Amino acid sequence: MFQVKVEARGPLADGTAPQIIRQALQNSVQALIELGDERLAMMARPRPAGVYLSYAEGGTSTGNYRRNMFSEVRDLYGLITDSGVVYGPWLEGIGSRNATTRFKGYAMFRRTSEWLNEQAPRVAQQQITRAVAVLNGG
Repeated sequence: MFQVKVEARGPLADGTAPQIIRQALQNSVQALIELGDERLAMMARPRPAGVYLSYAEGGTSTGNYRRNMFSEVRDLYGLITDSGVVYGPWLEGIGSRNATTRFKGYAMFRRTSEWLNEQAPRVAQQQITRAVAVLNGG
């Protein structure tokens, strides 16, 4: 005769595993939005010979476009936007005037979106690795 005693402890047993996994997903969204916001800020930052050279630095731009960019994270939803600035589509290169002028836009949001899609697996993997460590009792 033998006896077996099984004791279940940890996130899988106590029901907190779904919360840990959801938090990892939320952290992934937050990290991606922060990366995207930083990248857009870099792209819209004053340059020595660019349209974004600020007025204080001798340029004509007031920095209004960058000031109107903002990011938001709610649960598993992240957003980076230019707040609907009227000349935003023209700067991006998707406005109707881009077809009639030589200026084809900077494509800052498109390029950032493509870059974030490339970064997403790495960012998610980091968060999932942390969540697995917590699920394993670490």
